[in-house]
Amino acid sequence: MYETHLKTAKLKMVREIKDLQEKNNYIEQIFRALRSGGNGPEVLDRLRNGEGYQAIAESLGQPPLSDLANLSPTSELRLARAIKDYDWDSAGEPGQEMGVIPGDSWTTVTSDNVLIDHLFALYFTWVHPVHMVFSRPHFMASFWDRSSLYCTASLVNAICAMACHLFDTSTDPNLPKATDPGVLREQFMAEARSLLKADLRPTLPIIQTYAVMFMVDLGSGKGSRASFYIRLAANALNDRAESQYSTEVMEVTKWGVYALNVAWGEFTYYVPSISETPNLHDLPNVRLVEDNTLWRYHRHLDDTSTNEQPSFVMMTLVESAKLLRIVHDTSKLYYDGRDKILAEDILQHYKRYITWLDELPLELSSIHAHSEPLPHVMSLHIQYYTALIHLLRPLLHVHGFTWATHRHLQAVVVDSAWKGVEVMRMYKKLWTCRYQSPLQSFCLLHLCDILIRYDAAPLSVQEILRFCMETLKESADGRGGNAVCGPLQKALCQTAVECNVLSPRDAHEWLGAADNLRADDMLDAITRLSYTQPVDEAVSKMDPALARDFTEGWRLFVENGGSDLGQAGDRSEYLRISSLLNG
Repeated sequence: MYETHLKTAKLKMVREIKDLQEKNNYIEQIFRALRSGGNGPEVLDRLRNGEGYQAIAESLGQPPLSDLANLSPTSELRLARAIKDYDWDSAGEPGQEMGVIPGDSWTTVTSDNVLIDHLFALYFTWVHPVHMVFSRPHFMASFWDRSSLYCTASLVNAICAMACHLFDTSTDPNLPKATDPGVLREQFMAEARSLLKADLRPTLPIIQTYAVMFMVDLGSGKGSRASFYIRLAANALNDRAESQYSTEVMEVTKWGVYALNVAWGEFTYYVPSISETPNLHDLPNVRLVEDNTLWRYHRHLDDTSTNEQPSFVMMTLVESAKLLRIVHDTSKLYYDGRDKILAEDILQHYKRYITWLDELPLELSSIHAHSEPLPHVMSLHIQYYTALIHLLRPLLHVHGFTWATHRHLQAVVVDSAWKGVEVMRMYKKLWTCRYQSPLQSFCLLHLCDILIRYDAAPLSVQEILRFCMETLKESADGRGGNAVCGPLQKALCQTAVECNVLSPRDAHEWLGAADNLRADDMLDAITRLSYTQPVDEAVSKMDPALARDFTEGWRLFVENGGSDLGQAGDRSEYLRISSLLNG
């Protein structure tokens, strides 16, 4: 069965490569037509009307390229530059890979096109694949076209502000030393906010801007203001009735905002007020140009890596949407306070999580160092293990379980936390954590919290505490790093001291400047007095018979290997659970 599955996957990959080659062929023919100049106006009109590459290329009557091996893997970027050069008749050399129009057209913060180009590259490398709140092709098309349909100055400024978290002049010799990423970020954000004041009825790009600004402020340690922006975005989406935008772009934005709102709700323990949940059945049908985009490692201006690989960004978006639906339902189960929590409720949520992992596409399911999984694919798994511990942790505080059942549950929770941390370790080794999203730093905090509280091995706890502190420091390093990591470090050290894993003196030495953070700083970053899950609140809502019913349901679930789900798969997760229970 494994060989058949592998063969099918290989055939699928061959077909995808062939489709990509054919698509590049059509793009190159259009590119040549634009360069020749004869059919330029007609080609531009047809591209803007959404006509397919194949139809345009075939109508041009040009012979197809025979040497597919020599086609550029960035043909669409070259085509975008050709459109810009043709349509604007601009002077000088074309821009670098991302390309920008004159800086003052979209922002007054800087006219340095090289800098803006670098910020765009950082954003589309590290942020966009993890938190996709807009369609990159539509955004870039409006960007080149100076159109406000899918791009606005406020959105451009917000994107640049977010990218300022990701670069540091101390490690990039090609950036002027006088460039301060923190100052730039605040300038970009100030301009974005000033532009938003004039928009009484938000357009789709303004809603997208709110979502990006949420990420900027969250990374800056301003969680309270960040919460305001993501709720603005969600409420504005719910109130929208216009249909001038592409259905695909609307779906991507709805899911992107929904995912951020739910993910933040998971760490602040509130149920997002979402009156209109995006249609899960529509999302897998979204087919944007991003399906075939390539991902390339970009950190510095002088990065010249040509090692490009399929990004799987749309596939990641779809699977993230499925996972966040379960997370949202888990938050409603524990925190909406309307009904008693039954054992069957928790079991069903657990089965949904396991099924999600079991049914991941092959391209996203393999997480091994030798295969070098992409950062956003690894982030998906980190989010999964974090969600799993949040579902099961309250059970560790329920009275009525036998000692053996409680021990088994604790083993599953601790094992899930370890697995999440192991993915983080791999992420750090392959890509460094300098560029991870702020929400991933929260994931790390919660995974390590579980191990500090429930793992009985002192040496391993010390090891994991050190790893977490070093990783958060790496994410915060540099003048533009994620400042929120300082409060997260202090919060973790406070937990370690409370659990007698770390002495107050050692905590002070480990924290350094972060030890000087005030209570107001901590509250602003985390938005709560404590980051820890309010298990007492969840337990108080549980049915009195939950321990008995859960024990029986859990036993049947493990004995049946999850067969009551009616799903196919290798059931490796069930085998792992069974080994924990019987170990």
